[in-house]
Amino acid sequence: MNDDKFKFEVSEVIKALIAEEKLTSIVQMFTKIDSDRDGKIEIDEYLNFALAKEKIRLTRMFEAADNDKDGCIDFEEFAVANEPNFNILKKFRELDLDKNGLLSLEEAINIADRLVLPVNTEQIKTIIKQVDHDGDGQITYYEYLEAIANIGFQ
Repeated sequence: MNDDKFKFEVSEVIKALIAEEKLTSIVQMFTKIDSDRDGKIEIDEYLNFALAKEKIRLTRMFEAADNDKDGCIDFEEFAVANEPNFNILKKFRELDLDKNGLLSLEEAINIADRLVLPVNTEQIKTIIKQVDHDGDGQITYYEYLEAIANIGFQ
């Protein structure tokens, strides 16, 4: 296995020890990294190759965090990207109409009405009893998290 374009030769020992398919893959990777085709990978070639792959990965992460697609990540987008429960907490606070940190029966009814859920008041009371672990008739943020995990929506 010797390619005239490149200044390296695969030894018989390597050919004997590595399966041909795998060896072909290794040669292809080596030739990708050896950009000056001298048969050796210098540190700059290695870093350029690795950084190019990392740049693609980081660009995808950046684009995913840039929710409004304006080419910038503002603080809220950054916070959302770094705190997985941010959007859930934000929704909880929107639903907590009296801003006391708890969801009451009235707020749960309001949520069901806003989402046009096919549930009546008695069904909502039953749901609250199921998730209200401390029995105070209101849903804390953590009880809300558990409920949406079980129900599957937020």
